[in-house]
Amino acid sequence: MVDLQFLGQNLHFAIGLLAALSTFAAAWLYFDAWTSEKGKKNILRWSGFFFLSLSFLVYAVDIPLIGEVAKEGNTRYGIISEIIRIVGYGLIILAEVITPLMKVPKHEKSPITGQPNNLPAITLIPGTSGNFINVRPVIGAIGVCAMYWRRATTGLERHLKPVALSFLGFTIYEILAQAQLLRSSTNVAINQAVAIYGPVWIAENLVLLISSILLGRWVWKYLTKRFMSQLFMIFTSAIILVFLATTLTFTFILLRGVKDATLTNLATTANVLNYALDSKRSETIAGAEALSFNPDYIAAVSSKDHDKLSSLSQDYLSSKKLSSLIITTDTGQVLLRAEDTDRWGDSLSSDPLIRRGLIGQRNSSVNSISGAIAPTMQINSTVPVRDSKNVVIGTITTSVALDDAFVDGIKNSTGLDASIYSENIRSATTTLTSDGKSRWIGIKEQNEAVSDKVLKSGQSYAGSLNILNRPYLAVYQPLKDVDNTTVGMILIGQPQSELLKTANQSIQKTFVLAAVLLILSVIPAYFVARYIVKQL
Repeated sequence: MVDLQFLGQNLHFAIGLLAALSTFAAAWLYFDAWTSEKGKKNILRWSGFFFLSLSFLVYAVDIPLIGEVAKEGNTRYGIISEIIRIVGYGLIILAEVITPLMKVPKHEKSPITGQPNNLPAITLIPGTSGNFINVRPVIGAIGVCAMYWRRATTGLERHLKPVALSFLGFTIYEILAQAQLLRSSTNVAINQAVAIYGPVWIAENLVLLISSILLGRWVWKYLTKRFMSQLFMIFTSAIILVFLATTLTFTFILLRGVKDATLTNLATTANVLNYALDSKRSETIAGAEALSFNPDYIAAVSSKDHDKLSSLSQDYLSSKKLSSLIITTDTGQVLLRAEDTDRWGDSLSSDPLIRRGLIGQRNSSVNSISGAIAPTMQINSTVPVRDSKNVVIGTITTSVALDDAFVDGIKNSTGLDASIYSENIRSATTTLTSDGKSRWIGIKEQNEAVSDKVLKSGQSYAGSLNILNRPYLAVYQPLKDVDNTTVGMILIGQPQSELLKTANQSIQKTFVLAAVLLILSVIPAYFVARYIVKQL
């Protein structure tokens, strides 16, 4: 997903540069004509196309953002680009208004507009605005399109028809570009359609690409008529290609570096989380051992006094922030469950931890207990209880739950999302539902690559994947019980939108610098071309 979004950003930059090059070439064509025959109409035309070129250059560096940032609407660069474009359209329309048609005899009216030929088909209305759509750039583009179409059909300048068609494309682009006004819509279908990298955004850039190619082809046929213009545009195109290739390569390396650094950071955090789990194991073992050496507990276990143990353990769970305390006899029969004192007398002799405790070993493990919505993972530590003759007379098991409070602590300290899985079912998570209160627990991990590598092979997994239909960079690590069997997973992840937000500033600064250097490079290209022509 990150790679696709990166590709979208760079295609946006490349298409913007192509549009800037095409309109700059048109500006150069009219500028070249103006140097031979100076007049108001030509200076207005090449100035208008120059403003369009500048606006598309600003548009190129206005890289699309994703996630929550995308809902903010038009950016600073987008507003500047739109204002410059409106000025450009206005200057071209003004030039067309003051330039008389090359009339065809017996054709009094334009077949397109039905208006007298000495009137403009569409005029630019200053201050026109709308709540649903910003009509000013749309009116500007359709106005230029109508003017050129009028000259190509009503007048004798048939060669201007490709220009009219290209500006028809620019009109469609301007309409599609206003989709950003709908990105805050609460309608899911509309929001998805107009989202950045969505269908409307793709159509917008595709229409701009086609329109730029149409205009560029038309201009190129005339620029090749003069050697000076041909050299200048060849140099300019080559410079743009070099800058484009360099910029795309640099931003690709930059994004890869950010992605790799993020995955490394996630893996480090996952290891820190493992250390936190080890610390919890140590705490539960220490707590169990403290009780196993307590003479009162030893005496109560030896005499199998349930009431005494209940009295001794009345406030133990809350004071130690434990989820469970289980005490058994030397046969594995439960003497006490501190969390449920009425439930005792059953046997846990088949439990692997209890069995190890009864033979004098202390061990910790991770296991799952059932719940109403989702199972809960917990760390259990068991130690033997010995009498004065060092004979094992029972066991003490303390447990701590790996619940939402545990993963919240991880997020508070790292800023990263964390989840605990019982096998492939999410039992605790920092990910909230749309109401901002409930949590996405009880959800199964559907990614087969994760299940195969973590749950089946017991290895870590790191990479890009969708979590709850949202693209993430994530690291999964297995949770293993005392028999070294994988019984669950831990997840540390970061939304990919956060990654691109981190990279966006650097990428945009790179594009801005490339655009500035591109403008500065056009000046020496002109003088080099002029020098070569003089030498010939």
